[in-house]
Amino acid sequence: MIRFAAVIFSLLIYSTGIAKAFEIQNIEPSHWWIGMKNSSLQLMVHGKGAGKCTVGLPNAGDNWKLIQTRKTANPDYLFVDLEISASASPGVYSIDFQCENKKKEIRYELKARNSMASGASGYGKQDVLYLIMPDRFANGDLKNDFPPGSLEKPDRTKPFGRHGGDLAGIEKHLEYLQNLGVTTLWLNPILENNQPEQSYHGYSITDYYKIDSRFGGLDDYKRLIQKCHNSGLKMVQDMVANHIGSKHSWMESLPDTDWVHFAGKPYTRCNFRIETTTDPNSAKNDIKLMTDGWFDKHMPDLNQKNTLLARYLIQNTLWWIAETGIDGIRMDTWPYNDKDFLSKWCDAVYQEFPQFSIVGEVWVDQPSFAAYFTQGALNQDGYKPSLNSVTDFPFYFALTKGLNEKGGWETGLQKIYTALSQDFLYKDASRNLIFPDNHDLSRLITTQGGDYRKYMQAMGIILTMRGIPQIYYGDEFALDGDAAQHPNVRLDFKGGWPGDKENYFDEKSLTGRADSAFKFLKKLLGWRKSSKAISEGRFVQYLPEENVYVYFRIAGNEKVMVLVNGNDKIGSVDLSRFTEISSSDGPARNVLTSELEKSSGTIREVDPHGILILEWKK
Repeated sequence: MIRFAAVIFSLLIYSTGIAKAFEIQNIEPSHWWIGMKNSSLQLMVHGKGAGKCTVGLPNAGDNWKLIQTRKTANPDYLFVDLEISASASPGVYSIDFQCENKKKEIRYELKARNSMASGASGYGKQDVLYLIMPDRFANGDLKNDFPPGSLEKPDRTKPFGRHGGDLAGIEKHLEYLQNLGVTTLWLNPILENNQPEQSYHGYSITDYYKIDSRFGGLDDYKRLIQKCHNSGLKMVQDMVANHIGSKHSWMESLPDTDWVHFAGKPYTRCNFRIETTTDPNSAKNDIKLMTDGWFDKHMPDLNQKNTLLARYLIQNTLWWIAETGIDGIRMDTWPYNDKDFLSKWCDAVYQEFPQFSIVGEVWVDQPSFAAYFTQGALNQDGYKPSLNSVTDFPFYFALTKGLNEKGGWETGLQKIYTALSQDFLYKDASRNLIFPDNHDLSRLITTQGGDYRKYMQAMGIILTMRGIPQIYYGDEFALDGDAAQHPNVRLDFKGGWPGDKENYFDEKSLTGRADSAFKFLKKLLGWRKSSKAISEGRFVQYLPEENVYVYFRIAGNEKVMVLVNGNDKIGSVDLSRFTEISSSDGPARNVLTSELEKSSGTIREVDPHGILILEWKK
């Protein structure tokens, strides 16, 4: 963003005449790149009377040309459409804005696509995502806890308040994350959320082109990503296109009358019924409330059918990828957005960065609803989505509920089998993001009634199952927390603040359940990195018998067998049932104990609520 208070690149302004007829306060995006596959560029120009301006490119040469300017109902906004030549050279170019006899010149930079902007390789089935809420992880820079202009003071005693965690805190503990064994970081939104209260979570964005100053700055973010890449870690950025924060500058003066849904009307809340968007028989008003209603009074809903706004959001995403080199995006509240816009958004990202990874948050309990939004879905209404990965909430519900139920025709571990038996709905279910909990859900150990055995089962399943695993900060210690109130599952990481009495970043200081959980998870994560059967293998599951569930992962000469006992007593498994897969493999290695065990033609016992992971390598 171009601002007179903090100039990012060379900016020259000159005026003629005595009175100021207009002003250019900012232009978004602040700079762009040559060599993009889509050669068009839309500039959003904001300033008093900007909409009255004509535009000229005095030193454009053969580098770019003006296509058109577009005005809106707000005279302070002007949208400028440019075409960048395939032969354009990097450099700083002039844009003249003229209104009557007054003129101003802006210098605008077209950059070369450097190593950061060349596009990331994305993440895949070999990776494990580690979800961090930056405000609650670690405070690495006390000086940015309350920067000038902030509307909310930090106070760690307030569950809904700002606590001071930042990008520097994450950077400080990269070695800890490497040692744990995760491969990819997913940060809850790090863009500016300058709201008067409850802005710590990041989902009420007030500036799409600015890192929240309480987390640091753009340079801090880029340095963190570079250090992650240097140490073998990847970075996923959490994005929000559906809504903004109520204190976004747009809400003071909307760029256009239809920029926000229900603008100027009584507060209209979303009905949160995702099924209305997939239902071929749903009433139009129900769909409208779902897609257009506000998430909350402080979260105005954006109208992505406005083509200017849609292009703004798409370019903003491309800007962050090209500027920072992030490896993936998690898009918030996927079904609440305009679905046609989302397909265009995905296509634009994949066009520029073919290997990039995107996962959409689709919070539903049935695979059919989730699959509707994914690439290749045969939807009755003709909708053709471009998304290839969703948050697998149907699997989450099946896992956390199934481990807590007695076995039956439809209950217990059969729930997991049934959910996965519907993978035919997805073009590639192995790309789905699977998880035991996250920042919106009760902690895993809490959903399992405090039973550590079930915690181990769930984590063992997550790290051996088809899909891409995601764990949430604190899962490595089996932390508890009830999501009836969000702060209960968003507690500060112990040791992340000066003066903390406990330091969970120090493995040697761990005791009890936290120590046991950390060692268990670290062992599994370390093993997983070397297992081709897990990272590349196909998935075969067997119907649960007597509430004992067995599945395999197979890749070439490598094979993994997972046995899960959902009972209060020892479960017996006749291994001869699996001869089609493991008839003559010889002894297997127990992944959790490293011992060799017989694995064919015998009855195998599994501890009550236990998990057994066996591995063959030839």
